[in-house]
Amino acid sequence: MKHFYISSLFALITLTSLHGQDYLWPVDLPRRISSNFGETRPRRFHAGLDIQTKGVNGIELKAIATGYIWRVRVSSSGYGRALYLKLDDGNIALYAHLDRFSPILENLISLEQERLNSFSIDKYFAPGNFVVQKGDLLGFSGESGGAFGPHLHFELRDESNRPLNPLTNGFSLEDGRLPVPEAISITPLNKDAVINGSPLPQIFPLQRIKTREYAFMDTIHVFGEVGLGISVVDHMSWMNNKFNIYGAVLSVDDNEQYRVEFERFAYDQSKLIELERDYSLQRLNDGEFHRLFADDNSHGLAFISKQSNGKLALSPGYHRVSIKLYDALKNLVNIKGVIYQAPPISIAVSEIERAKTSVKFRIEPKGIPFPITHFTCYSFKSKGFPEEAIKATETSRDGNGMIVTLPLEDIDNKVLQFIGINNQGAVSSPFHTSINLAPADYMTVDLDLTVRHLEESVVIQVEVESYLDKIPELTLRNSHFLDLTDLQQVSPTAFITRPLSLEEFGGTTEIVVSFHGSPVRESWFPIRSELSDNNKQTAAVSPRGSCSIQASPTTFYNPTVYWVEDINSPVPVEGGTFLTKAYQLQPFDRPLQDSANVAIILPNYIRDFSKSGIFYYDKDDGWTYLPSRFDERKWMYFTSLKSLEAITVIQDTIQPLIEHIFPGNGGSYSFEDVQEIQASIRDELAGIEGDEAISITLDDKKLLFEYHPIKKEVTFRLKTPLESGDHNLVITAEDQVGNTSSEEIRFNIR
Repeated sequence: MKHFYISSLFALITLTSLHGQDYLWPVDLPRRISSNFGETRPRRFHAGLDIQTKGVNGIELKAIATGYIWRVRVSSSGYGRALYLKLDDGNIALYAHLDRFSPILENLISLEQERLNSFSIDKYFAPGNFVVQKGDLLGFSGESGGAFGPHLHFELRDESNRPLNPLTNGFSLEDGRLPVPEAISITPLNKDAVINGSPLPQIFPLQRIKTREYAFMDTIHVFGEVGLGISVVDHMSWMNNKFNIYGAVLSVDDNEQYRVEFERFAYDQSKLIELERDYSLQRLNDGEFHRLFADDNSHGLAFISKQSNGKLALSPGYHRVSIKLYDALKNLVNIKGVIYQAPPISIAVSEIERAKTSVKFRIEPKGIPFPITHFTCYSFKSKGFPEEAIKATETSRDGNGMIVTLPLEDIDNKVLQFIGINNQGAVSSPFHTSINLAPADYMTVDLDLTVRHLEESVVIQVEVESYLDKIPELTLRNSHFLDLTDLQQVSPTAFITRPLSLEEFGGTTEIVVSFHGSPVRESWFPIRSELSDNNKQTAAVSPRGSCSIQASPTTFYNPTVYWVEDINSPVPVEGGTFLTKAYQLQPFDRPLQDSANVAIILPNYIRDFSKSGIFYYDKDDGWTYLPSRFDERKWMYFTSLKSLEAITVIQDTIQPLIEHIFPGNGGSYSFEDVQEIQASIRDELAGIEGDEAISITLDDKKLLFEYHPIKKEVTFRLKTPLESGDHNLVITAEDQVGNTSSEEIRFNIR
């Protein structure tokens, strides 16, 4: 039965590939790509192939089949110069980032730009206007628009304008390399779920058994409803780039639970990538994982089988798991493992004997009577940094527990973490103790608080700077007091609460961490959390009320508790000035379905707020401007975001920099020397929005130039040589907060 399934699967891929199998490769070069279909892009799927052009512009682009030119679009952003070819079979081929079109099209586009007095155009053609035959020249490859280098972005779409995977629709490539699975993730999907003793998502490495077979490193113990994820990369025979796989199938006990195949999708589904990929793990820098489960929001994504669910609410006992991963060229690997479903367990560890060179411990189960048969022990430094696994010199059974002897030299002056495994395969929560190590003073130790928003619950983590042998207590203050005395120590320096329902955490105004002793220590953390509502707009504010976030009924995909944190030490801003505190919108690792509206109140002492606005922090680009609106009556800025970020108000008074201008000021050139007018325009903080913020005139005539947002360059290609004599070139640029620069260049054509 399993063999029939795999054969049927690849027969389907093969039959799909036969459709359009006579397509011509769009460039007369070896079939090489740098990106494939379905890869991750910001808030969207990559909708085609990035075809290599040897790193140069100007490669001829050919019609892949007979059809007609349906649409031509020119822009300084996005696809840049793009051509849409409607094929006789009903499909649509898109060629993007062109350097230029074929000569006849180039002339027509130039006339249209002059007619509209705009560089950007979007023109459609009737079926009989531009008929092309297979192999006809359409244009030349380039790097226009938002391209990061020379290449052809190529898409194949169906008659409904939905992107198709070219690799299974007529553009197969030579490839014998297998996908490489790297790790699996397991995510708790309800409040009671536990994974190997922890209520938090867990990541597990995989081991390679043979060429096409991988396996879990060990049996994984779960309780409650969970979902799996897979981190996998695919390479091709001629390239080590990381490519997306074509498909994945999750089965449990030989029953298919979930299937995803990157074959086609609709553009209005693009943002669902933040549900098909594990957005939380990506934001936490834990890697890119495909989720192997769906919810009501992601079920509509065309990649996911309509019969799929993938949410595992398993019966008690052992379950065989299989994950098949394959690329578009039929290269398949299989991952096998075992999941054990049973209630969570805990252990107690006590020192029973200390000798000159060793220490003997008793490990006992708490509650559930199944005997502990295996254990692991790790040593840590007092600050919580792990050191090594400790091997026992002797072990023996003791009723339902174990007696283990550990070498003193390996554990002296260390924190020890014990994890027990019973004879059913259940994994305990960790137990911590220390040997000859003085714990930190609970009255003076620095502590911090982190709130983790899970799928249907919230976990609060208390972190201390050094090992404590005293477990803190935690109280939530909202409409009532919720005392949480059962914090679990998950590492030498971290303690977590039980998973809290969203209703328990929503509306919280303060979190109090207490250490009871003589004296008592209490640390207060202000927070003003709000639970989203599917029927009305809600809002949360920062502890002092200066920053707010509004959520509509459709801002979040699922019910979410959200809040605003003060940032005490924001990343410094270069070339600007903070006008307000910085704030972190939380939970930053929850995807948004629609935009969230935010507002920041300026302090009363700020009188000069010119050239300012709301910025968010990007780990790659630094502080980045958000289009903002200022309400002088309310003395606050407003903006909207598609993700929850760190935000603040920054004043930017530095003008854009216009440099590297050609022709140069005072220069004298022959007319052959001046084929283009070029300049570099940079603004390091607020940035240039696009070509609308730039003006270029030559001898008082407006030029319809091209702006490259990645290179920060403007280019105007002269259609006719400049006349002999003096010429006057003026370039003006304005950044997004209103700083302007202008350069006037006088040159001569001899």
